[in-house]
Amino acid sequence: MPTAIKIHADLPLVWHPQAGPAGTDGVLLLRVLALLEAAPPHYDEEDSAELQRWQAMEARVDLSLHLLGQLLLRDGPLPQVCPVSLSGDSASWCSDQALPIGQQGTLALYLSPRIPQPLLLPAQITAAEQLPAGGWQLEAHFRLGDDELQDWLDKTIFRRHRREIFERKHAHEE
Repeated sequence: MPTAIKIHADLPLVWHPQAGPAGTDGVLLLRVLALLEAAPPHYDEEDSAELQRWQAMEARVDLSLHLLGQLLLRDGPLPQVCPVSLSGDSASWCSDQALPIGQQGTLALYLSPRIPQPLLLPAQITAAEQLPAGGWQLEAHFRLGDDELQDWLDKTIFRRHRREIFERKHAHEE
């Protein structure tokens, strides 16, 4: 069962009617993001050689991701960033154009600037509400059909939700 927790973020996204682009491995992408977003282990002064090895490895991974990102961006720039509410079973975002309720397609979310590769989520448009200031508030419910992808999506949302709470708490302390 998908998590009921919602996160709010400004993310590049694009809706692909019908089937989306050729798939990427969503589970692999979410697992890599989890590793990149994990805090490095705590080291004591006695572990300075191991700490240096850890930092060197992280620097190599950062460089590799940067170069990979540049290659991926050759296909074109990332989609426009917009505010997104994301839960384990749905997403809500603003768009310049309405989409028909019931339309099936793929929501492509770019979750990290370090890896400009989209997480492709099969979905169906369930709401399209015109906004007073113009534009449309859209909502899509995911149709993942993959328990492992659902599990990793829930873990990602939970991790980012904890980070949102931490940042709000420490923003008030400053």
